[in-house]
Amino acid sequence: MSGDVSSLTPEQLDALLNGPALAPPDGVIPNFENPPNKNYIAAAVVPLCLAVTTIAVLLRVWARVFCVRKVGLPDALMAVAFGCYLVEIYIGYRLQDNPGSFVHQWDIQLKNMPDILFPLFLSASFYIGVVLTLKAAILLEWMRIFIPYGVRNRFFWLCYGVLGANTIFYVITLFVMNFACVPVQKNWDPLYVGGSCPINTQAVNIASAVLNLCSDIFILLLPQRIIWGLKMSTKTKAGVSFIFAIGIICIIAAGFRLGAEIAYTKSDDVLYSISPVLLWALAEMTCMFLVFGVPSGSKILSDSRLASRLASSLRSLKGRLPQRSSSRDSGSGSATWPSSSMMINNSNAHSSRTHYRKMDPNGSLLLTTGDFSGSLPPPSSESTEYLKEQALQHHHHNITPPEAGMILRTTQFVTREDFGGYERAVLMSDGYERQHPWAKDRI
Repeated sequence: MSGDVSSLTPEQLDALLNGPALAPPDGVIPNFENPPNKNYIAAAVVPLCLAVTTIAVLLRVWARVFCVRKVGLPDALMAVAFGCYLVEIYIGYRLQDNPGSFVHQWDIQLKNMPDILFPLFLSASFYIGVVLTLKAAILLEWMRIFIPYGVRNRFFWLCYGVLGANTIFYVITLFVMNFACVPVQKNWDPLYVGGSCPINTQAVNIASAVLNLCSDIFILLLPQRIIWGLKMSTKTKAGVSFIFAIGIICIIAAGFRLGAEIAYTKSDDVLYSISPVLLWALAEMTCMFLVFGVPSGSKILSDSRLASRLASSLRSLKGRLPQRSSSRDSGSGSATWPSSSMMINNSNAHSSRTHYRKMDPNGSLLLTTGDFSGSLPPPSSESTEYLKEQALQHHHHNITPPEAGMILRTTQFVTREDFGGYERAVLMSDGYERQHPWAKDRI
């Protein structure tokens, strides 16, 4: 088009720029003011993907920062991927605003095409940024989980082989896509005069989508043999496989993206055809974040220290709440802190009596008492002073002391192991000594 533009008169050029960017079909009148669109699809998909991805990222961050208390290279790669993902979200919202999702190109003026195509051109680069870093993070994380420290087995070399192949492939694709035209501006500006585009970007896009789909399938199948070879119950294996099987949805999204990419390369209506490509790419990236982040949810739920601290806090709060005295008919009664009562079985005692062992809040043993439903009147107070006085009165009533060996009190202890320096990072965080005891000599 650049040659045609350079040969036009000013009046012809003005008419061309204000005309449709693509010749409409017969009988169709271009609508520049309010072009028909399907923004409702993007309005549902984009915020849903953003919400799901944010939850997956927060699960990963919470598990690594507050449970494991250690971050590594996969977490840094996830942060980079999430930054690129947010740019994709912004482009999705911008597409809704200008020109709109699923808008036909003949409803857009030619002069507005460079401003519309530029963010779409950037979208391909940020998509590569997400899949490159996130797939590397997934592979590194799986090597950390499934390969013992210091072991170099077949799974280790397969992971690094896939990681290296993905890195080389996506870096080359990124370079080719950005420098397909010289100068670079010609990639998104159809009105640019001069320059050339020696690389067929349509063929590059299709090849990229095919190899990306194959990569997704291979990464999903890579750990399944190890998972089903672990010494654990079938139910547990199925649960672990289900977590990783979220990648099946990712493969489905990548397959639909490949189909949309093929349709995009065959269509002259690039604005309308690019919308499904972007939405399926967004769904694929969201599933990748789920594959990487959802397994951290089980770590959060199974963190014993978090559960014990919560239970300890609840017990402490319950113990500090004051209770009213059960007897208010005497002026000597007063509110006291609750004391512990342990029931004692006594076969020799009268059947109408139930005996208890009273303890003060500090756990000190006070005396043995009964319900006094028979010969003696009910007590008027539960204070410590009253219990000591009643002990003297009931000394001659032959109340049998507790039998030897009976459990009067149980105490729960919470222990915590502290390490320092390198030992804490290795033993406490990743737990290599517990998970792989045969490798402890290598730490």
